[in-house]
Amino acid sequence: MAKAKQAIEQATAIPAPGDIVQELPPSTEQAQIPPARPLLFPELQPAELPKPVDPFAYSDIKDIVRVAAGYQCAVKFLHRDDYLAYLACPDDVEAHGRTIHAECEARAADGVPDYFPSDAEFLAVAQERMSGELRRASSEVTKYQDRVDVDDASDADIGLLLAWKKYRVALNRIPNQAGYPHVITWPVIPDTPAI
Repeated sequence: MAKAKQAIEQATAIPAPGDIVQELPPSTEQAQIPPARPLLFPELQPAELPKPVDPFAYSDIKDIVRVAAGYQCAVKFLHRDDYLAYLACPDDVEAHGRTIHAECEARAADGVPDYFPSDAEFLAVAQERMSGELRRASSEVTKYQDRVDVDDASDADIGLLLAWKKYRVALNRIPNQAGYPHVITWPVIPDTPAI
């Protein structure tokens, strides 16, 4: 056991600088690779792998509608059993997207309907913007009102507090406009100086 341990230590020892290290001459013999053994069960020989399916290959496009960004359509991709909703844009980063857009564009000459948002969609967009603007206005009113409440407001702060309160009132009156939600005159956002 002691001899084996000593042999291992000598074999793994790193030579110190100046030690003579014996180099082995390069081998001139080629390593022989044994020939492939025949399979014991030829019926289990690996079959040829199927070629990968192009996930972007398609066979049909239908229900084309022109929208602001391009064309909304339904595309039947070869690897799917059903149609998928697809937005085809002219500046799509993928080649298949640009190809689908070009095909929709070609079919547009035959007459493709334009998309017009419903009243509910107009209303939802208007309410979403109004909510965001009201949150912003309330935050600004709170900021300037706090300065007034602790008697630390400058004349500019008092002016901005009044301007943001007027803006918030104008936002709350938007639903009373004649063309709402199709035509909206949005109030002007008060100028806030950089703090």
